[in-house]
Formats: sequence, C-alpha cells, structure tokens
Amino acid sequence: MSTSITPAEFDSRVSRLRWVLMCVWGSVTFGVAFFARDFSITFFDRPLGFWMAAQGSVLIFLIITWVYALLVNRWEQMMQQA
Repeated sequence: MSTSITPAEFDSRVSRLRWVLMCVWGSVTFGVAFFARDFSITFFDRPLGFWMAAQGSVLIFLIITWVYALLVNRWEQMMQQA
C-alpha cells in the first residue's frame, strides 16, 4: 500500500533532490577536473583522471538524469493517488 503525498510535499522533495543532484554534478565536474593529475590509479590502461575527464563524467551525468526521472515519476504517481 503506497502512501500519498501532498503537492507541497512533492515540491519540497523535488527541490531537495535538485539541490543534492546539483551538488553531485558540481563535485564531479570541478572536483575531477581539478584533481585529475593527482589520480594515480590506472583504468583500462589510462590514468583514472584522464578517463573521468573524458568518459566518466558523462556517465555520472546520465546516472543523475536517470535518478531524477525515476524518483520524480514515483513521487508524481504517489501524489496522483491522493
């Protein structure tokens, strides 16, 4: 049995989720770019910093989009049950 949420609670949850995902986005974008040369781990015969700057950041952004869509769709369904 799913619980329903109010439109105000929905807005609050979406706003909180946006802030969290924006912080993750900022950390990945600026953190990895700033510390790329310090990563000494190799990943597929390339330094991890190079891989994250070239490919890993894009994958993280896709995961962020997927998480946002999944959670907001679930919360919209919970709100419509009210």
